[in-house]
Amino acid sequence: MYATIDDARVAPSLSGVPETMLLTTWTRSAYSSGPDNLLHDPLLNELVRQIDYDFRGRFGAPSPVHAIRSRYADERIRTFLTQHPDGTVVVLGEGLETQFWRVNEARVPWYSVDLPESIAIRRRLLPADPQNRLVECSALDTAWLDQIATESSGPVFVSTAGLLMYFTEDQVVTLLRNITERLPRGEVFFDTIPPWFSRKTLRGWHLSRQYTAPPMPFGLALADLPELIERVPRLEVVAAPNYSQPYPRYMRLFNLLSRIPYVHNHIAPGLIHCRFGA
Repeated sequence: MYATIDDARVAPSLSGVPETMLLTTWTRSAYSSGPDNLLHDPLLNELVRQIDYDFRGRFGAPSPVHAIRSRYADERIRTFLTQHPDGTVVVLGEGLETQFWRVNEARVPWYSVDLPESIAIRRRLLPADPQNRLVECSALDTAWLDQIATESSGPVFVSTAGLLMYFTEDQVVTLLRNITERLPRGEVFFDTIPPWFSRKTLRGWHLSRQYTAPPMPFGLALADLPELIERVPRLEVVAAPNYSQPYPRYMRLFNLLSRIPYVHNHIAPGLIHCRFGA
């Protein structure tokens, strides 16, 4: 069952990385209705109607990448909750993602961790739910880990979708180590952009005439994933497809190109599913 939100329209005032929540909300909504949808998410479509914002003018035409990422994470979390009904879900940098209402049928504790200004927008625009616990802090702040370690005894699924590219590699390694060291067992999902794209954002990537994306310092080629994982004890890869592989009909050309090993290993962004602990 989907919750409802208020009818009053809201004009959010966001910039930098927090503004990206508006980009991903809008692009996901473009693929959450109609016969060819990636997501079934009435709440998301209602949310976009509630936001007073020129999405297309600001961000240009939508692409399927954010809906692909959300759909892939949805499926990983659903499987986790089926296997671990005593589990907990933590989403770092969740923004206005409505995944909680799409997949949490088991009603497990779900922690949304984000910066205070992002949590404030989430509180204002999305329904309150006692199982959706909002934590105001950076993903790099161990305060959220302290809370999870205190309140959860079962396995934990940690999703960092759309977040790690805004950190440095050392920050990413530290975050992953903190997760695997502080939590007894669980799973982690994150996505990667390749180094060439990271460099493009550092030079100033103009998504449209009106919008320049924030710098994304952390780029990782799929070929270099094993080297990263070696730096995080107890972490092992379950699957690491590129963005085009899970649902190829949404990225047909790139899916064909990514069958070339060099393209897959060095050009393509990735969807990384890991596990840790017993």
